[in-house]
Amino acid sequence: MKTLSFSLQCIPPKATSQQKGVMVIGGHPRFFKKKHVKQAEDSLMSLLMPHRPAVPFAGPVKLTVYWTYPWRKSEKKSVIAQGCAPCDTRPDVDNLCKLLADAMTTLAFWNDDSQVYSLNFEKYWGNVPGIEVKIEGRES
Repeated sequence: MKTLSFSLQCIPPKATSQQKGVMVIGGHPRFFKKKHVKQAEDSLMSLLMPHRPAVPFAGPVKLTVYWTYPWRKSEKKSVIAQGCAPCDTRPDVDNLCKLLADAMTTLAFWNDDSQVYSLNFEKYWGNVPGIEVKIEGRES
């Protein structure tokens, strides 16, 4: 069993893979990535690049992610004193997870994101913004 854990020190993106643009060309819809989505994807990929495994994970993969945004300016001091609090605002965790999983697939953390059989994705407000990732599985 192989385990890969790392932290990305950043302010996590709020853009998601589902935020696509559409134009109609010749009567047919054409979908494209909006500029802010492409920028978020590129930023995430550059942060993930140094953590790529030498060999992609093979077989079933368990993925755990802790996504922490910086506190809102409107947050109560009593809540901030707790260190972190669940984030229940948009974007949805499933959409954020798709952005991350697609970037990790592109960078060959695994062969296909369908290999992820177990997913734990938690989204918080906190003192230390960033993304913590843990992958458990087999090497090829």
